[in-house]
Amino acid sequence: MKKQLYIELAMPVVFILAAIYIIIKAIPMESEGVFPIMSAGVLLLCAVYLFMEVLVKREAIVKLEGVNLSMVGVTILALAAYVFLLKKIGYIIDTFLLCAFIIRSLGYKRFGIIALCSALAVAATFGVFKVILSVPLPMIFLDF
Repeated sequence: MKKQLYIELAMPVVFILAAIYIIIKAIPMESEGVFPIMSAGVLLLCAVYLFMEVLVKREAIVKLEGVNLSMVGVTILALAAYVFLLKKIGYIIDTFLLCAFIIRSLGYKRFGIIALCSALAVAATFGVFKVILSVPLPMIFLDF
């Protein structure tokens, strides 16, 4: 049980360290660092909560039995391709393709629904980041 406890504690510790690193790097960015600081703050709070939960309960909080590791690998490769293609084909096309791929890989077969959900996801994230938060996104068209 002790070895399992260390494994369970490792994940929140890594997230705590990552959040602190992001906050430290974003502080000198002034107004441009507000969103990374907010995101890292949420990550930090969740990681501290998970850390405390593992310590108090002393049992496995994250259960990995039955996880399809090959699909995890495919998803990681898809995300890597997304990052690589983001500046080459633009945010809208790249995000649409990523969403469609992820939805399809989850087993959905109706292409109309996949396209609609992907388009809605792109529209929602575009609205939040480009319109509301004024985050510059790599665009081929619709760059305003």
